[in-house]
Amino acid sequence: MCKILFLARPDLFRIRAGDTVQIKSIKKHLEGIGVNVDISLDLRPDLHGVDLVHCFNILRIETMAVQVENIVKKKLPLIITPIYWNMSEYLSVFKPDKLKNWAEKQILRGEILNCADLILPNAYQEWDLLKKDFALEKPFSVVFNGVDEFFYIKQNTGIRHGILSVGRIHSRKNQLALIRALKDTEIPLTFVGDNNDPAYYKECLAAASANPNIRFYGGVEEKELLSFYKYYKVHVLASWYDTPGLVNLEAGLAGCKLVTTEKGTAREYLQDLAFYCNPADHEDIRNKVLAAYNAPVSDKLSIHILNNFTWSRIVKSLKKIYSLFLSQYI
Repeated sequence: MCKILFLARPDLFRIRAGDTVQIKSIKKHLEGIGVNVDISLDLRPDLHGVDLVHCFNILRIETMAVQVENIVKKKLPLIITPIYWNMSEYLSVFKPDKLKNWAEKQILRGEILNCADLILPNAYQEWDLLKKDFALEKPFSVVFNGVDEFFYIKQNTGIRHGILSVGRIHSRKNQLALIRALKDTEIPLTFVGDNNDPAYYKECLAAASANPNIRFYGGVEEKELLSFYKYYKVHVLASWYDTPGLVNLEAGLAGCKLVTTEKGTAREYLQDLAFYCNPADHEDIRNKVLAAYNAPVSDKLSIHILNNFTWSRIVKSLKKIYSLFLSQYI
């Protein structure tokens, strides 16, 4: 079997995010079906014996640009999984001083995407946005994000309590808005996630200080998350965008009712089986959370995720894509 090299940002394992889980999970499950995969976080990795390079995450474009330059020089086949959404709206609210830099880096993102031989967006909606933002005319194939079957709870019959929100504590994830939206309710609210934004975390702590029902657990290992998912009634991801938010798939598979952002690709995955909120509207967040909290229990969401978005299913499709793609170079 051919040798595939995954290339990612240098801090992939130090600063854990969705791409960390995605890359590790794809590698593990591909190797389970006989595909040889290495991961490199180097800017100029050793490409000896590599048949195909697969790069992830164009948001950190400065890093990927150096990596791709090296790949192009070696004339190796290149696939890019962009993990892309346009951050302009989010930046205009939280970091307007970075809008100019974002716009300038968009030019570089377009150049790097055009170096790819194949692009693998995580949703058709993402592909539509890529075409719109970069006028792309490249081969593509949608490879959806996935979830480990470990999170599946077959019978959602236990008594559940409270609201859970899993994700790094960061302004894009919008935990502060959730705290403010639920400030006068008595429903327990628990946050689980690494602190990636210390100033924002302090704001969250201050806003939560008067509410004894709000707790922050910090980051936990992936398999520890199941003990949270199976206890809570509703999982909320009121972020400024997500594509689609791997925690949505995990929590939904584990039997939580979901409230998630209307911005991004979540609806393409979850259809009408989740509640969607406007991250800029505290009242809308509150209304959707309370509606989900009081909604009847159903296993339709978990079964939908199990039937469509497990990693074991996703990587079988990806292996076929690799084989077809590499046949062009043999």
